[in-house]
Amino acid sequence: MTQEEPKVETETVSESPAKEVVQDSSNEQHIAESKKYRRRAQDAEGRVAELEKKLQTQKEAELKEKEEYKTLYEEKSSQIEGLQANAEKWAKYEESKKASLIQLHPENEHEYLKTLNLETLEFVTNKINSVKTNAPEVPGNPRQRTPEKSFSEMTADEKRKNWKNIVEQYKPGN
Repeated sequence: MTQEEPKVETETVSESPAKEVVQDSSNEQHIAESKKYRRRAQDAEGRVAELEKKLQTQKEAELKEKEEYKTLYEEKSSQIEGLQANAEKWAKYEESKKASLIQLHPENEHEYLKTLNLETLEFVTNKINSVKTNAPEVPGNPRQRTPEKSFSEMTADEKRKNWKNIVEQYKPGN
C-alpha cells in the first residue's frame, strides 16, 4: 500500500496541468462533436427527403394500379394551383422591381432596358450608381481648388496665398 500511495500522489500532481490542456481539447472535442451531430442531422434530413419522394412515387404508382386517376388528378391539380399562385406572385414582384429600376435611368434608355432580365438590370443599375461622378484627371491639367472661405472672410495672408484660385473663380467659363 505504501507503494500505491505515492503513485496516486504523482497522478494527482500530473492531473492539474492536464486539466488546463483538457479545457482546450474539451472545446475541440465539443466542436468535433457538434460537427458530428450536424453531419448526422444533414444526412438524416437528406434520407427523409429521399424517403418522402419514394413514398410519393409509390403512392402514385398504387393509385395508377387501382385506376384511381381522380384522386391522383385532384392531388396534382392542387399542387399545380399552389405553384401557379407562387409564379404569379413572382411575376408581379419581378415586374414592379424592373419598373422601379428602369425609372432610375434616362427615358431614352427605357426601351432597351425593358428587354433585359431582372438580374442583368440590377447589375447594370448597381454598376452605374456605384460609379463616382468625378471627372478623370488629365495629365497636365491640375485639379482646380476652390477656397474654403469666401473672399470677405479671408485674412490678408490667406488672400495672398489663394490669389490665383480667387482670380480663377471670376474668369468667364468657370
